[in-house]
Amino acid sequence: MRAGAHRTSMIILYALGSLLLAWFLIIFFYQYIIAIQKIDKILPVFANPRILSALWISVSSSCITALLSIFFGVPLAYIFAVKNIRYKSLLETLMIDVPQTFPPVAEGIILFMMLGPDSPFGINIAYTYLAIVLAKTFVCTPFVVSFAARKFRETQTTGADITAKTLGASESQVFWTIFVPIAFKDIIAGTALCWARGMGELGGSLIFAGIIPFKTEDIPTFIAVNSSALIPALAATILATTASLLALLSFKAFTKERTTWKGFF
Repeated sequence: MRAGAHRTSMIILYALGSLLLAWFLIIFFYQYIIAIQKIDKILPVFANPRILSALWISVSSSCITALLSIFFGVPLAYIFAVKNIRYKSLLETLMIDVPQTFPPVAEGIILFMMLGPDSPFGINIAYTYLAIVLAKTFVCTPFVVSFAARKFRETQTTGADITAKTLGASESQVFWTIFVPIAFKDIIAGTALCWARGMGELGGSLIFAGIIPFKTEDIPTFIAVNSSALIPALAATILATTASLLALLSFKAFTKERTTWKGFF
């Protein structure tokens, strides 16, 4: 009886997990099923200048966001990992956890009030390309900071930094020759998630940058505006999701130290 009950419980366990996996796979691949069925209508839309412009704005702004996240995020991750500062736990929560759960539309409202037409700082960058980048940076940078800080902490526990310092290395040398090389793949992994998240960011960009074709309209805002026109929206969705998938798989292959794609199949 116990063996039978054990098998039953495991069957239920596997079934529940498989159902969830199937649901997610269906959602992702259904876009391609519909596209194949409507291939004669979908293909011409891919050449639409407005969609191509939105794709370029999405890709380029996400790349800039990723670079900024590395430039500013890695130093902050190092501070969080090795420095004893007051309220560090609170600051990490505000920097890493809160932005990932923050309502994106609320972020857009705040940025618009800070740096819009009525900015108390006298800076108005609303409805510009820079507004897209800033909106994406807020929600995307935490991925880089989180991944890098975690690896920096693991590195510190090995004592390699202390050993290097006793041998005469400066803190700067320790950072560049020990912490960064060891955490390099984690930084890349965080950057991949940062970039992919940037490709899908909507709320902040929608409010702060607006939807100006060929200027601030990226793929997510294009989809939002054209949601009633299913064919253009579907074409834009396929471009965005496929680009994110390929980027994530490529970075994952790199960070897993695989020399081929065999490990994925």
